[in-house]
Amino acid sequence: MLVGREQEERELTRITAALREGRSGSLVLRGAAGIGKSALLRQLRHEAQPDVTVFGAVGVESEAELPFAALHQLLLPLLGSVGRLPQPQSVALRSAFGLQSTPADRFLVALAALTLLSEASRTTPLLLLVDDAQWLDAPSADALLFVARRLGAEAVGIVFAARDGSRPFPAPGLPELHVGPLAPAAATTLLARHLPRTAPATRDRLLRAAGGNPLALTELPLALSRAQLDGAAALPEELPLTERLQRLYRHRISDLLARPGNACLLAAAEGDGELAVILRAAGDTDRAMDELAAAESAGLLTLDQQRLRFRHPLVRSAFYQGAPLSLRRAAHIALAEALDAGDDRHVWHRAAAAVGPDQQVCHLLAETAARARCTGGVATAAKALRRAAALAPSPPLRAQLLIDAADCAWTAAQATEAEALLKEAEPLVDRPALRARLVRVRGTITHASGDPSIACVTLLEGARLTGRSDPYLARETLAMAARSAWVADDPGRLAHVAGLLERLATTDGNRPGVQRGESSDPLARHLRYLSGLAADRTTSPPDSADADDRGARIPDTWIRPEDPRPWVWPPTFLPHLLNATLPLRDNLQRAVDTLRRNGAIGALPMSLAPLVALQMVTGPWSEATAHGNEALALALETGQLGAASHLRAMLAWMAAAQGDSARCQLLARESLDIAVPRRIASAVTLGHWALGLNSLAERRPAHAAQVLGEVCAEGGAAGHFMLRRLVLPDYVEAGVRAGEPRRAEEALRRIGGLHPHDGPHLIAARLRCQALLAQGDRAEELFTAALDQADVSPFETGRTLLLYGEWLRRERRIKFARKQLRLAEIQLRRIGALPWARLARMELAAAGDRAATPARAADESALTAREHQVVHLAAQGLSNGEIGARLFLSPRTVGYHLYKAFPKLGVGSRAELRGMAFDEVR
Repeated sequence: MLVGREQEERELTRITAALREGRSGSLVLRGAAGIGKSALLRQLRHEAQPDVTVFGAVGVESEAELPFAALHQLLLPLLGSVGRLPQPQSVALRSAFGLQSTPADRFLVALAALTLLSEASRTTPLLLLVDDAQWLDAPSADALLFVARRLGAEAVGIVFAARDGSRPFPAPGLPELHVGPLAPAAATTLLARHLPRTAPATRDRLLRAAGGNPLALTELPLALSRAQLDGAAALPEELPLTERLQRLYRHRISDLLARPGNACLLAAAEGDGELAVILRAAGDTDRAMDELAAAESAGLLTLDQQRLRFRHPLVRSAFYQGAPLSLRRAAHIALAEALDAGDDRHVWHRAAAAVGPDQQVCHLLAETAARARCTGGVATAAKALRRAAALAPSPPLRAQLLIDAADCAWTAAQATEAEALLKEAEPLVDRPALRARLVRVRGTITHASGDPSIACVTLLEGARLTGRSDPYLARETLAMAARSAWVADDPGRLAHVAGLLERLATTDGNRPGVQRGESSDPLARHLRYLSGLAADRTTSPPDSADADDRGARIPDTWIRPEDPRPWVWPPTFLPHLLNATLPLRDNLQRAVDTLRRNGAIGALPMSLAPLVALQMVTGPWSEATAHGNEALALALETGQLGAASHLRAMLAWMAAAQGDSARCQLLARESLDIAVPRRIASAVTLGHWALGLNSLAERRPAHAAQVLGEVCAEGGAAGHFMLRRLVLPDYVEAGVRAGEPRRAEEALRRIGGLHPHDGPHLIAARLRCQALLAQGDRAEELFTAALDQADVSPFETGRTLLLYGEWLRRERRIKFARKQLRLAEIQLRRIGALPWARLARMELAAAGDRAATPARAADESALTAREHQVVHLAAQGLSNGEIGARLFLSPRTVGYHLYKAFPKLGVGSRAELRGMAFDEVR
């Protein structure tokens, strides 16, 4: 038992108890240096063995630049099983560990680690202990956090220990336990264990200086003489606290640093603890071993035949920073010479030794960055490029490297770092091509996490600068600018971008995506159509013949399933508004499946968002919720706040439709908290739509009309020139139910006109709006016409049936009303729209129908979002391994979800899913 750590030990014991019961668990220990995190891990290791297999890894500051170094350290005992992994995962893991020369996709590597650990845990529970997690290389940290967030039915536990006040170790989604200072009584007990004979005054002084830090309690007394400890001699005027322990270490190591080429300094500079490299750098092996042995005797490090480890990272820092710059530089030169020139560590040591511009080292660092990017080490690449920029011999080259570093930092979700790199590069940029690249990175960052209007202006500047030198880059930059304009509700800029694309198409027809001889770029024609909708909402767009002829083929260019990169089109809900629902949904699904197979998780939020939008309007909701939750988590992990705002709003809409008011309001407010200050107009509209729909579900039509009026009413603060067309039917219904039909009529006249590309869903919605505002036979004609449209939106069809049945009951046509209301109740309950299903049930009761709705053979609505995904894929005949590869789950977790889903569906085996569950789930 550790002194004063009873609560922490209880929390850690819960993890081992869960492992013994076949359940997984994870935890992040956080605390200051020396607070006792490593001691807790050692205690946990002792408590877990022998019935739990324990693997350990330690983050090393010098290896923080080496992709997958920590993951290799952790998985080393399991490498013999890599060949049994699915082939893409096996290749990725071998590549990450340098066993193959192909690039390693970091997300496939993470999935391979998950599968490897899951399979290993079949025979015995596994516990992974990761100390000094703040020094993990970024790819290893990403992979291990990926695994920790997806553990389910496996008997695998992961405990990280990360130091406060050092390099950040963000671990969103994982439980955390802060390890704080010891209580005064516990600190006194710990000090007494180490110093049984201590003068009271000395003891009190040490307790005050240590502030409850266990490392300080054990280390501070080592700097004092026996006389000082006994009270026979005066104590130093100031004893260092935890943050000043480095000064104490310097005092203890000054003698060991006296000679040039000292092995302790070499070890501190090397940082890896690889004894062979340190001894080669020292040259004189016997002398180096004597120096290291002296340090070991002093309690500063531990040695074995292959490695050394400093007692605490601050000891290493004290050795390194206690030496003058000249000696540190000499140590790095010696280490570089001791390493093979093909070893990336050789380059890093040469860079550390450089004191001015060095073209050769700059070039080598750039090559190191390129290799790091191929193995998923984007954060490492950013650091290498930044160091290369510091050594660049000319300002233009330095600017180019800084811009590349910013691009890598942004890809690694380090937006603040990327902005700082761009700011540093800006005064060095003296060529339009470089300026264009800088502006494009800045515009992309702003689009993803800031104000889309500003992003649009920035991207337009970048396209202008590169139009002649690189028309293809200019076209892609303009496409991103168009997306920003659409999100910002700026149809005028859409038209402006269309003009720029048309001019670009005539100047360089040989570039990809542009065909010589065309009068305009396909995307330009599409943007002209969109801006035309804003200019005249009640008539066909300009050049409608061209739009009719070519516009229907435009959606085919929006998604390129063979290209794993996120593409700039389509913005959320745009395909649905332009009758591209059916032609695009399959393309979107294929693109998402490709991204999953390739492990390209960073690209998934942008590709999943429009798919979620289509499924939100057309169904199925359970699948849309699963996709939405997955995309939201990924968007937050990668800093894509714009995508996160849209996804939260869509999930809020689905929560409202399903009757979960609390979740709807939470998600909508979170969405608006992001969207409003950043002026993300499309997300603001979606957030208001969700809140208005929620008020309709709660039968508060007046409040719904007020909220939706911000979208649909003249001068509404939350309007979007196209999305309001989707919101309009709910606004009309709210106005009619609230007794304010005149406002609904005005909105319908103003924005309710049909357009050439409107699909059956929009046509049916407009007809239903007109029916609500009509009287007598005309109302019935319009309701009937609405129901005659293709049933592409089960929710809208069910609501039309409900409103038609209500109208029929008011007209005292009870028998026919019951028929429509029964159909509405069945349809709405089947898709999970419980508030509307209950309203249909109430209307049936008011019409004199007391019969209960027949129960379904299997209640699909009882499935969780993840269970729905798993069942849907299992019904297609996929194995647990294949399902796990698609959903980034282990096969055992897939089996667990099926085990939970079968009773809810009323089936007993996978074979029954083909005949029963597949069609219903889908």
